[in-house]
Amino acid sequence: MSFIDKLLPTKKILVVDIGTYKVKAAICEQKDGNFDIIWYWEKRQETSDIIHWEIWNIEWICETIERAFIKASLESEANPKDMIINIPTSHVISEVNKINYKRDSKNTGIDLRELDEMIAKVEYLSLEKAKKSITEKTGYQDIDMKLIVSSITKMTIDWQQVTNPIGFTWENVSISTLNIFIPLSKYNLLQTIWTYLNKNIVSIVPLEFSIPKLIEYTSLSFEDVIFIDIWNTKTTIIVQKSGSIIWFNRLDIWTNDLIKEISETTWDLTVNIIKNLDDNKNYLDEKKKFFELWKSGFTIALKDVLWTEVSPYKLFLTWGWNNLFMREMLENIDLAQEWLKSVKANFLVIDKNIVDEITYIKNDFLKDKTNLNLLSQVICAKEIIAIKKDPVAEVLKKVVKKIEK
Repeated sequence: MSFIDKLLPTKKILVVDIGTYKVKAAICEQKDGNFDIIWYWEKRQETSDIIHWEIWNIEWICETIERAFIKASLESEANPKDMIINIPTSHVISEVNKINYKRDSKNTGIDLRELDEMIAKVEYLSLEKAKKSITEKTGYQDIDMKLIVSSITKMTIDWQQVTNPIGFTWENVSISTLNIFIPLSKYNLLQTIWTYLNKNIVSIVPLEFSIPKLIEYTSLSFEDVIFIDIWNTKTTIIVQKSGSIIWFNRLDIWTNDLIKEISETTWDLTVNIIKNLDDNKNYLDEKKKFFELWKSGFTIALKDVLWTEVSPYKLFLTWGWNNLFMREMLENIDLAQEWLKSVKANFLVIDKNIVDEITYIKNDFLKDKTNLNLLSQVICAKEIIAIKKDPVAEVLKKVVKKIEK
């Protein structure tokens, strides 16, 4: 039930993942009811392009994106005008709100007119609450922020969860919303990319929003999950409960710390460290030291958001390697000892190979599991193109467009 900006006017789209290590570009096509990646290319970033997950050299990033796109375009003979892009920044601000709406007539079915009115009232209240909360927490005023994602994450009618409320009767409607903002200064950086590439950025999709999409199209339906995305300069943690994102944040603990520690201790070259990191016989002391530091930040962050709530025990872990040592150490955490409430004693790490089930993704694309972040954005692109099939998303799109004028 999510909406991201506006409906694409074309059936081809460029999806770009700006990472700290690489820029990745996928050209996607919707044809005959199918949605496919028709070509993919990637280009290494310079280490000075993005520092601490913030764009440092916008010109070089623009050039890197352009080179990756040109290569993909030449190989695929496609030149889409529209693009979806993520935003590498720690200043992604989210607000989750639950709004209760009482219908005037509980015996008549909800029609499109009432749905429009209902979502308009709920989204207006949700945005007002979100902006006030963000100002109190960060100091950003309304004019300093740009709304990039609005999503209705859950809707219940008299406590029965529904995806399409058209035709339902009853009285009490509860709607949970997720609104994501970035500072206007960060949005203007993406406008620079837009101008440089002569492309139309139709949606900015932060990874905090897209990564949970990775399990929505598989046979494994998990409502309560913690997503952990560990990369060169940041760890992103996303908590999902009852199928809805309730919180996300980034930790300043990253794999560069581990590689640096190993390099200083062993004098191994970085390329060898990366190659041998998954071997459970290598770098045991360094891995243990890194994990203890990482675990401390991770569990403190969870306790801050969950308080006395039950913590999800299922973890979906993405990383550039097979992360075998992280999987093993995570599954050995005693949740009670960390003062986390859970129905299980330990975490369970979900095998990320489940994404191979997504039928419209070519197998060769997923041979490299570092493509998971880009894949999550491709899934969002598919949803955007198909937005008219979802009346709730379509109404929400119109409502937000009207509110944001």
